[in-house]
Amino acid sequence: MAESDPHPIEGVRDPPAPDFARRWQAPADARFAARLADRLDLLRLGIGAWLEREIEAGRGFLWLPVAFGVGSLLYFALPSEPSAVALSLLALVLWGMAWAGRRRAGLVRLVLLLAMVATGATASKLRTDALATRVLERQVTGTVTGWVEARKARRGGYRLTILVAGLDARRITTIPQRVTVTVRGRDVPKVGEGISALARLRPASGPVLPGGYDFARDSFYRGVGATGFAYGKVKRVDLGPAPLSIRLRAPLEDIREAIRARIDASLTGESRYVATALIIGDAGGLSEKTEDELRLSGLAHILSVSGLHMALVSGAIYWTVRAGLALVPALALRRPIKKWAAIAALLLSGFYLLISGLDVAAQRSFVMTSIAFLAILADRRAISMRNVALAGLVVLAVTPESILSASFQMSFAATVALVAGFELMAERHRRRLATNASLPRGRAALLSRRLLLFGGGMVVTSLLGGLGTTPFALYHFQRMAPLSILANVAAMPLTDFLVMPAALIAVLLMPFGLEAPPLAIVGWGIDGMLVVAAKVSEWSGQSGGAAMPSATALLIFIAGFAWLALWRERWRLAGLAPMVLGAALALYPARPGLLVSADGRQIALRGEDGRYSIVARKQDRFVTDIWLRSDGDPRDAALPGVVQAGGCDASGCVGRLPDGGLVALALDRSAFEEDCRRAVLIVSPLAVPASCGLHTAVLDRHALNRAGSIALIQREGILSGPVEGLGNSAAPEDPAKAIAPNGLTAPDEAIASNAPIAPADGFLPADPRSSNTAAVSATAEAVILDTGTARPPARDDETESRAADAADVGDLAAAEASGTDAGAAAGALPPDRQRSVIALGRGDPEALASVVEGASRPGAAEPVPVLSAPAQTELSDVPEADPPERYARERLARERNAEARDAEQRYADQGDAKENALQDREVERSADDEDVLPPTVVEAPSQSELRPVQLADRFEVLTAYAPVRRPWMPRYEPGPDDQ
Repeated sequence: MAESDPHPIEGVRDPPAPDFARRWQAPADARFAARLADRLDLLRLGIGAWLEREIEAGRGFLWLPVAFGVGSLLYFALPSEPSAVALSLLALVLWGMAWAGRRRAGLVRLVLLLAMVATGATASKLRTDALATRVLERQVTGTVTGWVEARKARRGGYRLTILVAGLDARRITTIPQRVTVTVRGRDVPKVGEGISALARLRPASGPVLPGGYDFARDSFYRGVGATGFAYGKVKRVDLGPAPLSIRLRAPLEDIREAIRARIDASLTGESRYVATALIIGDAGGLSEKTEDELRLSGLAHILSVSGLHMALVSGAIYWTVRAGLALVPALALRRPIKKWAAIAALLLSGFYLLISGLDVAAQRSFVMTSIAFLAILADRRAISMRNVALAGLVVLAVTPESILSASFQMSFAATVALVAGFELMAERHRRRLATNASLPRGRAALLSRRLLLFGGGMVVTSLLGGLGTTPFALYHFQRMAPLSILANVAAMPLTDFLVMPAALIAVLLMPFGLEAPPLAIVGWGIDGMLVVAAKVSEWSGQSGGAAMPSATALLIFIAGFAWLALWRERWRLAGLAPMVLGAALALYPARPGLLVSADGRQIALRGEDGRYSIVARKQDRFVTDIWLRSDGDPRDAALPGVVQAGGCDASGCVGRLPDGGLVALALDRSAFEEDCRRAVLIVSPLAVPASCGLHTAVLDRHALNRAGSIALIQREGILSGPVEGLGNSAAPEDPAKAIAPNGLTAPDEAIASNAPIAPADGFLPADPRSSNTAAVSATAEAVILDTGTARPPARDDETESRAADAADVGDLAAAEASGTDAGAAAGALPPDRQRSVIALGRGDPEALASVVEGASRPGAAEPVPVLSAPAQTELSDVPEADPPERYARERLARERNAEARDAEQRYADQGDAKENALQDREVERSADDEDVLPPTVVEAPSQSELRPVQLADRFEVLTAYAPVRRPWMPRYEPGPDDQ
């Protein structure tokens, strides 16, 4: 060893060479800059020495899978799809540079990390291109035929994965390779059988809110192009022999179903579902109450076949086989029984993987367990950080998209935390033994020490596992279990020493019909575990919820966690700083003031109390639950007060921002005329007219298809009211300057009162800032017309398809979800009556006046029934017209709409003449009755000269999707606005 080598030998460090000593010691009269340079040089040498010791200890290899994972994350973070050729060339160039500079240690290490980053991005791109999952373009109803590839139990039925042979549906151009369909009943075809089913299918939805879980991306990488439910029973059909991959899975599925049947015959209640989850990885049928208790207590990880289950099964097999072989002295002394036991554990672990359903989490757990047993076969340490890193590298190389899944992140974080923690404790234990410290002797002392070691080990394991998984649980599920340590300490002994060993014995005895006794033991252990979960969840209550932290906070925390766990020197403590910073940032998450669903049918407004209020005519419980949970709101979506009381009518809803600005949810075209003048923001699943953008900000079908779900944060210092110069107008002080529905100055005789219209029960009053509050006295009652139809005159293709598909199968629930609500009823009426529909709670006095006048006009061709606000709920029961009659009504409605536009133009011409006459009377005149000042005529700017209201002028906009699409994103064709 060189004299200057800083590495310790048997605990003694060689002193540095004299030349280094002279370099480190700066002269006393040196200038400050020179002394600072010496100190920096000293720091550099110290860091270099630390790094060399870490590399020689093998810790450098641990950062290679980290770099590979960073590359995968960078691929998914790119705003557009990269080129596979470009990424491959970049990776090859970097690997070539690493090989060329292999003699320069510092350079080659840096280039190796960069090469691993490029390799991770390349692997993700190649994986995406290799899958090329065909995704259904839109929601359809049709007959799907194919082979059952997999099935999982659900409450009241099964969820089938179908390899599609054909899809008979209208106006589709892409048929997905496979779909998942939920069916009711227990008489469900088995894996490998051909089926035919009438199903409602739709592409997987994107994130419910920006930064949330992307269901579409997950389905893409599972090869699933659509999901839905079946109408009625599934028919068995003869489609010929199933593909080879399905024929290979069929025997395993038969074994799984046989195990399920044996468990159902031996156990009852919730215990059988938990036992089914532990053995074959299918928790279907478990009640919602039990799932909530397990989640709140921190025991939900038991339901998923993960590293815990794989380690318990393989560990029990390894210990049993080795202990049995050790009873034979000839074998124990002459044969490698340790390796034989490892082979047995490896084989039976593989069988457990097969019967557990081959889920991604189970595959990942098997890889980690297999590497541990392969290390035993290679005479290496079975459990080490190096083996964990190797397992992570294998998993990421096969499925690089798993870096985004919560199961991958939580399982590897928990494993890294446990291995790092126990390595630290083992090192301290070795140091203590090296000091020859004496321990108390005797049976009592030995027993108490072992009990303390067992109990302390359970507590430490829960602490370390919680430290690794809590940040990810908060980010993905916005919930942590505050008493999880107590629950795991109480329940895990039952799982480790009672449930899993008995379950293993039961499976091995099932071929002989002797599974009943061990399954009874399994049931006792599960019952005790469920009692612990119920009690701990009762103590925890709803205290574990928190708002979703930002991705930046999570990444900073992960960086510090990796630095702390993967290094061994004292400089690893520097990782505590980013961990603390990430935790602090998580306490201040971004809390948008307004959320918009991807379909444009529901919004959430943050009220003065700081909580969201849902504005929707028909609430989507799934979306609401995620929105509330992401905000740290413990309320249930079904509780009163979550959905805004009132504010909705047949054509849409209205909500208020904290500063009083109106946000309109326009679900029918009849709402645009009113909302474009009153609201500061319009959200609609329809295509909003371009002229509306000159008056207010718009989020319509075009914008939502491009962006997905949207979160808006109102900019400070900017009021949400009308913006000067952008087509909006504040309420005039003079009633004579009120704005008529067509945007022109209304005639004097139209001004009757400046008092706002009294709203009907359950509806918001008219905007007090709008001038359109006259023309009807304050006692006028809002009305709505019973039209006898539920079809608008014109709809977009998507809404038309939804309505037609729902009508074809006679599903009323689907028809309601598709948007064919009673608010569209005005489309079949004459134009003067169409506009009256929006009068209900939306502040259109002209429509109110026309309805009241029409109801009392003598000799009217058709009586106009006037209904109160509660009567609107009865419109959903109106039977739908037959297609020929419906189409005739639509044609008649279009003709009458044209007549209405002509009448509106004539009214506009009259308004222009009236305005010119008012200007002439206001001209100043001399004593000779001659004009002193010519009349000033201000020409209105043309449509092209007006700048549309930009959403970014008032809000900070966060979108779920970038304008440039990725393969798993819903299809979007750029329009003129995107050029």
